[in-house]
Amino acid sequence: MSPSSMSASDKAAGVVAGAEQDGLSRASTLDAELNELATLEPATPSKEVHNWSLRSTQSNDFFLRESFNALLRMSADLPADKRLIMYDACDESEVRQQLGFFRKRIDARRNTKPKKPDVQLYVCTPFDHSGFNFSKIKNDRERIMSVQLSAGPYEVLTNKFPLFQKHMLLVCKMLVPQQMTLNHLSAVSQLLQACSFCAYFNSWCASASVNHFHCHLVDECPPVCDFPLVSGPIVMGTRCLQPQGFPGFCYVFPAAQLALVDSVVQAMQADNQPHNLMFTQRHVYVFPKPLQRPARSRELYPETVGGPELIGSFTVYTQDDYDTISVASVDELVRINTAPLPSRLLRRGGGGEGVDDGAVHMAVTRTAYTAVRSSQSLDYFTFSQGDVTAAAAC
Repeated sequence: MSPSSMSASDKAAGVVAGAEQDGLSRASTLDAELNELATLEPATPSKEVHNWSLRSTQSNDFFLRESFNALLRMSADLPADKRLIMYDACDESEVRQQLGFFRKRIDARRNTKPKKPDVQLYVCTPFDHSGFNFSKIKNDRERIMSVQLSAGPYEVLTNKFPLFQKHMLLVCKMLVPQQMTLNHLSAVSQLLQACSFCAYFNSWCASASVNHFHCHLVDECPPVCDFPLVSGPIVMGTRCLQPQGFPGFCYVFPAAQLALVDSVVQAMQADNQPHNLMFTQRHVYVFPKPLQRPARSRELYPETVGGPELIGSFTVYTQDDYDTISVASVDELVRINTAPLPSRLLRRGGGGEGVDDGAVHMAVTRTAYTAVRSSQSLDYFTFSQGDVTAAAAC
């Protein structure tokens, strides 16, 4: 058959056959790069990944888990001050108990963790180049992976004192403060779309201990995910979801609505309202907090109630503290450590003034309420207005 009489498909087949005869791989450069990560040893520092979103979820999960396990095994033979991961949070030493949808844990090993700064006044605190940040870590093995996301360069680092299964950190390589932005929202979402991990974020003044942008990656769906999602309030003209039965304030948005989540976060930042966030592949959970930490919280729980607690896990270090935590105390802790979003976001039409948000936050964090008779509504319709007034004065 002459070349001129060959069909297009025959010509294409001939090109492929010729390439095979020349010893060339049929895999494209990109396909080859997708497999490159799997050929590296898990403990190899600073793995560069440019195709995270193109890899399979199973491959990315395997890589993260094996990297964590390899560093954990390596750390086990080192003195405490040299370890990259102090312990496995979910090993045989962990003691936990389920409290409804929540859980309590006792893990005295975490009590060696350095304490966070006591003075945190502003959610949007400028980055301090003289203070500690993640670019100053001394051991490159802490850098599990460098990943180029569409929003910019990030790293996955070890977490020396884990609270959850395979607990790691997603850190921005740029020196920016612990302040959520649309870029960071996009980065976290992109990372999670290609793995089965979840993430949570502590703002400054809401349990964050390093003022350099980072999120916590965990290899589980935290307990708050077990609450069924139902229709919630309208936020900035869009109805959000809320976890049914959750004892505090929580606003849940589809992961596709990152621009709306960004507007909500910006409003909290403008009001200096601390906040915690949780990310899954499908949703973003927003936990606004009171403007000031309730004094009652310390009476019920020795630690700050932040991201780990609001997503469902309370960790203490002593048996007495562990025994004290109950379903009732967890319910109260979640209620008094969350608060409504700024009222302007919830007002029909948005914008405007006229609501004292500070007073609203104080109202929802009170620990005692006047008892209301179960028949109060019935009384209103049964008796005259005068009778209701007289009854209310009793």
